[in-house]
Amino acid sequence: MRQDIQSLRVLAIIFVFLYHLYPSVFVNGFLGVDIFFVISGYLMAKNLTKFKLKKLSDFTGFYYRRFKRILPLYFLVVFISVVLVHLFLGDFWWRINWRYSIASLFLVTNQVLIHDSADYFKHFLADEKSPNVFLHLWSLGVEMQFYLIVPFIFFALQIVKSDILKLIAVFLTSIIGGIAFSLINAHFAFYFMALRLWQFSAGFCALFWSRVFVKKLPEKVENPKVRAIIEKEDVVTPILSILFLCIFPSGIDKQVLRTLVTFATGALIVAESRDNKVGQLLTLLSSVFLHHLYEKQYLKLSWKYIFPLVFSLIAANAGLQYSIRENSGFWKISYPPELQTIIDNNKGLQDYWVRVPAKDKCVTTDMKHPDQASRGYEYCEFPRGKGNISIMNIGNSYVKNLNEHMRSQFNYNYSDYKFLSIVGGFVIYADPYAEEKLEMFKEQVKKHKPDVLFITARFSEYFKIPIQPNDTIVQQINKNIKYYEKFAKKIYILGYLPLYKLNFINHFLQYAIQKPEDLEQLHLNQKLADEERKYAVERLKMLKCERCKIYDLSPVFLEKGKYLSFDRNTTLTYVDNSIHLTGPGLELCDPIFSKLAREIMNSF
Repeated sequence: MRQDIQSLRVLAIIFVFLYHLYPSVFVNGFLGVDIFFVISGYLMAKNLTKFKLKKLSDFTGFYYRRFKRILPLYFLVVFISVVLVHLFLGDFWWRINWRYSIASLFLVTNQVLIHDSADYFKHFLADEKSPNVFLHLWSLGVEMQFYLIVPFIFFALQIVKSDILKLIAVFLTSIIGGIAFSLINAHFAFYFMALRLWQFSAGFCALFWSRVFVKKLPEKVENPKVRAIIEKEDVVTPILSILFLCIFPSGIDKQVLRTLVTFATGALIVAESRDNKVGQLLTLLSSVFLHHLYEKQYLKLSWKYIFPLVFSLIAANAGLQYSIRENSGFWKISYPPELQTIIDNNKGLQDYWVRVPAKDKCVTTDMKHPDQASRGYEYCEFPRGKGNISIMNIGNSYVKNLNEHMRSQFNYNYSDYKFLSIVGGFVIYADPYAEEKLEMFKEQVKKHKPDVLFITARFSEYFKIPIQPNDTIVQQINKNIKYYEKFAKKIYILGYLPLYKLNFINHFLQYAIQKPEDLEQLHLNQKLADEERKYAVERLKMLKCERCKIYDLSPVFLEKGKYLSFDRNTTLTYVDNSIHLTGPGLELCDPIFSKLAREIMNSF
């Protein structure tokens, strides 16, 4: 292995490590993964151009060599990680780790991340700030999926005889792929192997560039009679400067920096600098005991021993998963009775708003729309009340979260009461690619013409971006509110709530077990929380609506400069892992709901 490539690997490891250690400081360190992808592309290209891919044994030989190097160590790490999770983390973290431990056994962690990031009710499972020890195996999943197709890529490239034509082909792949990556949904593109091919292809470019332009840059010569116009160090230094932007303590446009880092890595591989004392030292330090005591030993084995070793490790992982599922008592950590009560009570709050049935059953859940089932629209029409007010509550999952506490305050003093909950629906604006949800809200409000319209939604990150001159989001809000005003006599809009941490119950329990004296740190600093949501609050203030009222729930959580996250007396949390309000949190909000209900009933 070339020393400079080993040094690049170590550099990438350091970038990623610093990012996970201090994400708010080394905000670009995650791009170390992109360096790995370029290196993998180069090494696979170098490997596969040494011989012709003609018969089935050429493909199986490639797969054998790849899997032999990776799988024995990989499955051992997964096994040890599962054991360590149960020894050092509470069982409340197992739900998150279990899902990804299973995915890691099939090397599809990246695909599960794509699914969970897009699923409103599972996105907290993909939270990188949680102690999910398997989450970071996504990049190896991408690499292994790349290894499955790379022999076929080079089988196709064999048709092209000229190296310069191959260089043009892979260069165009990198350019087109990079453009596609930047245009497609960020979460999807980040984890999807096919949209990472452009970075592997940048490694291909490095190889074919070296083969086409065989005249390398001159090495530095001591006391030269005639100095070369461009020496190798003249190229290496600025390239390294680009790579070190990965630890620059300030945010840089991600796509611009990703493109620079990708092609700078390829250029550094082409430069092939051997005079790298720092890299040699880092490589020496990066050698760990697993390599010498395990990896180095099994790489000497023949296939007759490798296959049983891999199958044994897979079987051990499967047996461990079965043991955890069937013998949960054996793996469960014992706590003092008082602490165990706190754990059980708070675990019981998760999805409280989903599990606790409404006081009255829905008369109908059919909104008579062809897309209701496929789109996951949740609709409920409650039994008729004894009043004369028509009420409709629309929004995302916060409709279901808050609705029963809101409806109960009317004490049936309404003629009819309906709700419509659409995942990812924000009612007054639409995130990119979600316009059909906005149109559904409009259609239903026009159809039912409620006297009172509640807009109950936690708004997205998109709503918090800095306000621009002639802000398009504000324009969209006012346009949509004007439409709703045609059909509703009064509109009540839930204000922007402070942003609590994802997986909050789990973090709370972790503190309760390990650092009970620091529980107060989990309350939100009012100044920081208000700063985080300030653009969203300002946008709502720019609303032009005579019939609207924005109500804010955050004051009920406020105490001495902190937004409280749990009840100090009962040690019960106010929010759950998916940042929905728990029973205790909803009880705090009841006075505000009661005041709104009285105001509405008096005005009608």
